[in-house]
Amino acid sequence: MGKPGLAFAVLGLIIAGTAFGHAKLRSSSPPDDAQLQFAPKSLTLNFNENVRLAVLTLSSGGTDIPVKLDRSAAAAPQVSVLLPPLADGKYRVQWSALSPDDGHVTKGTFSFTIVGTAAASSATTR
Repeated sequence: MGKPGLAFAVLGLIIAGTAFGHAKLRSSSPPDDAQLQFAPKSLTLNFNENVRLAVLTLSSGGTDIPVKLDRSAAAAPQVSVLLPPLADGKYRVQWSALSPDDGHVTKGTFSFTIVGTAAASSATTR
């Protein structure tokens, strides 16, 4: 491979490395597919780099549940939002986060279910 070919190969690796360097969700609390006895008081998203949460939508049964985001919060690898009181049921979280370092947006979804104490007790006695 000549010098021009080598230069393009190195450039390709740099570009590919940058493309794969987007913020990624490492974990959430509650975690994806969690079965909870009690409604969580907050939702926490942990990323591999600093982000600003741009959108967070919480829904259950096709109905959106209002969640307040602090859009003035500094970018951080961990983002938490307070949740309103939640009833038993399945919840879907859709989020979108902006990485201030590279300007890229990343997004995802996960779900959790609040089964309540009665449902949890009957599941353990079966």
